[in-house]
Amino acid sequence: MTVGLSINGFMYYGASVPNQSAAPTPVFVCFDVRYERILSFITTPKEVLVWQAFTSLIEYKGKLAVVVPDCLGSTSFDRFNLWILEDVKKHEWSKQTFELPLSLPFTLGMCQRMISQGTNKAGEIIFSPSTLPGRAQPFYVFYYNTDTRNMRRVRIHGVADTEEFWSRYGLTGVCSASFSPQHVDSIAFI
Repeated sequence: MTVGLSINGFMYYGASVPNQSAAPTPVFVCFDVRYERILSFITTPKEVLVWQAFTSLIEYKGKLAVVVPDCLGSTSFDRFNLWILEDVKKHEWSKQTFELPLSLPFTLGMCQRMISQGTNKAGEIIFSPSTLPGRAQPFYVFYYNTDTRNMRRVRIHGVADTEEFWSRYGLTGVCSASFSPQHVDSIAFI
């Protein structure tokens, strides 16, 4: 049901367990990469996997967390719930709700949608577009600090913001965008 996320040698991903008498039960599968075996099926509140493919798994302060935008029936969101797996063995989750200082787009399908790609080393939750903006449009990434509740918007120059970019790479139509939150280049190695 979700893309997997690796934390400290364990792979987590959302799934559902068939149930004879009711709807499938949402769970997270915890796979031990080192021993190549499923370690456990972690029960989860229904809200956590309600969006299924739109559920964003992130590592938050060393724990599995899920960002669930509060945008039911809307094309944007200015609030999200952060579900944190506090205890893997006991399947205990905590929930925090955060109000964003500005609305972020969230449309279903392959249209413009902000998703969380994870956190950076400062602990800020990163929101970035799931697709490139239209031709020659600026590309922005948003960083939300859960402690100060401030958000900063950063324009990434050279990504889809010129006609030359689109022509050079032969891009047309809707193009998916992926972001690596912990990647940094340092001039120290030059």
